Amino acid sequence: MTENGPKSLTDISGQVAIVTGGTQGIGLATAQKFAAEGAKVVVTGRGAENGQAALDLLKQQTDDVIFLQGDATSGKDVDAAVAAVDAKWGRIDILVNCAGGFMTSPRIDEIDEEGWRKGIEWNLTAKFLSVRAAVPIMKRRNYGRIVNVSSVAGRGGVVAAPLDYSAAKAGVAGFTRRLAVELAPDGITANVVAPGTTQTPRLSRLSHRRMEQVIARIPVGRLGTPEEIALGIWYFCTPGAGYTTGAVLDMNGGVWTGA
Repeated sequence: MTENGPKSLTDISGQVAIVTGGTQGIGLATAQKFAAEGAKVVVTGRGAENGQAALDLLKQQTDDVIFLQGDATSGKDVDAAVAAVDAKWGRIDILVNCAGGFMTSPRIDEIDEEGWRKGIEWNLTAKFLSVRAAVPIMKRRNYGRIVNVSSVAGRGGVVAAPLDYSAAKAGVAGFTRRLAVELAPDGITANVVAPGTTQTPRLSRLSHRRMEQVIARIPVGRLGTPEEIALGIWYFCTPGAGYTTGAVLDMNGGVWTGA
């Protein structure tokens, strides 16, 4: 970095970090890790109630935190959020794209065109929109760290997940690898973290029997935690990760993906 450079290879203090889908789960754990490391943190999400709860929690760690409400699949909302961050701090150093997910698991003969398109938009297009908006600001300082959150579902066919979700999450890796090549001359890295089944609010809806079945397929014998996944994300965002770009970090408890 050319100004206000890091004190060490792991120092992100003072850097501006945007975490999309940062109001709960892995996104919130990542925002908490960044706040603990002294970064200025921006969390985005669709729900005002979840956003306020995340903001209240993060303010226990730092005053340099804001919540911006919006739809991650809307270019207008994304552009407005990035512009607001630029106006407030004049820089974006870190972008972590956690927004995504699914609600149901239809098979190929059950999914309709609208459901397919929504899955792709939520889990892949949303990442494109935020990267497109943030990159010009990163280029101004010839520095940036981009992390796109994928899934074990996008790394192979062994995990039961919707087709649209799996396809989009697989697309995240190809998108990010191409980004890494394009942005390397600008001092910007782009990497992927692909979590396995993690203890997030969505998992709380599973029955005890179903949860036991899920855990039985994980070699380490348990679910991951959001805090563990956040550590992998944090590494890619440090100054010391400048030689790591286009990589995919599988954090899934030993599930063989075949990828």
